[in-house]
Amino acid sequence: MSLAIRFWTLVVNMLCIPMHVINAVGLYKVYKRVFPMILRSFSASYNQIMHERKVELFRSLSEFTKPGGKLTILEIGCGTGTNFQFYPPGCKVICTDPNPHFQKYLEESMKKNEQLTFDRFVVTSGEDMASVGDESVDVVVCTLVLCTVRDIPQTLREVFLRKMQCCLMKFCRLVCLALSTPFYLMQFFGLRGMYKRLFPFLAYNITFSYNDKMHELKRELFRNLARFTNADGTLRLLEIGCGSGANFRFYPNGCTVICTDPNPHMEPYLRMSMDVNKHLSYEEILVLSGEDLREVQDESVDVVVCTLVLCSVNNVENVLQEARRVLRNVSCIVLPSRVVGYTATSRTRTFHLNSWARKEEDYLLTDVAVILFTVMHFAFHLSIKARFAKGHFEEKESHSMIH
Repeated sequence: MSLAIRFWTLVVNMLCIPMHVINAVGLYKVYKRVFPMILRSFSASYNQIMHERKVELFRSLSEFTKPGGKLTILEIGCGTGTNFQFYPPGCKVICTDPNPHFQKYLEESMKKNEQLTFDRFVVTSGEDMASVGDESVDVVVCTLVLCTVRDIPQTLREVFLRKMQCCLMKFCRLVCLALSTPFYLMQFFGLRGMYKRLFPFLAYNITFSYNDKMHELKRELFRNLARFTNADGTLRLLEIGCGSGANFRFYPNGCTVICTDPNPHMEPYLRMSMDVNKHLSYEEILVLSGEDLREVQDESVDVVVCTLVLCSVNNVENVLQEARRVLRNVSCIVLPSRVVGYTATSRTRTFHLNSWARKEEDYLLTDVAVILFTVMHFAFHLSIKARFAKGHFEEKESHSMIH
């Protein structure tokens, strides 16, 4: 973590001291009554400043409306309802907040936004939304909230596993696990070495058809990488779990690629991809897992790419910490994967795609499952491409992706 991040963390902690004192002397109830009043006074000016960004953030919500039905939005930590004016007309809104004193100001906001239908206000925290029925909403909104909850993973589980309609994804996971059974048996009988040799062969031979099917999405995902080129014209890119080099053809001309993969048998196939993609220059091929990139220096790369990898690592958080460590102050991290979304820190700009496939971190798929799942992945992904391609969202340096 850079010195600047530590400095600002210290500043924020110092600004919070009065709140800790209020809690210590037993005045927390007074604070809970005063805070909604203060927040309401800032709402109008905040919305004026953030108007364009909020319009862009919420502009695609109407696409999730069911045919012949009404769009249902659950807002976690709704506060005084500052987001209401940006929601599509006719939608139904369920509001939750742990502070009951927001209800008065929330009702005022609802009266000003008559284009919406106010369903109910639930006094509950983001970590426990049992009072909201499972798979009962179409969209979950959670802005400026995850930075204040006690348990971020639990809040995300409530959002992605309880509230969103996920029957199809549950079916896909079941199929994927069934297809993985032979490889679990190989590992059980001590044939992991054979698997490690077989997997690169499968990955390389499926790369061509995979890239043909995913060409437009990959081109869109990587199209902004050239923005992070340095003043001297150099761009250093680290790919975690590079596999057989399926992404090389989409990288900008002249960039330098550092490849890492925990499987040493990937190298021959990686070399073949390097020979084909001569518009790039390459440094060493490092046999490393994403959780331990010790051979890559701190703040030494401009871009980190990690595609279809977070679903197969042992510790997602460690991988993201390593990515943050090796990135320079103004950098990019590309994370299209099938896991619950972890946020990048404020020192990164993040492109995030494929949010359709997020899942709980303790339900990880193996690399082999990803390969065997590719045919279904094509059909499912392309069928909803039009809806979720717009989910590609770029955050500025001072804002994290999900928070």
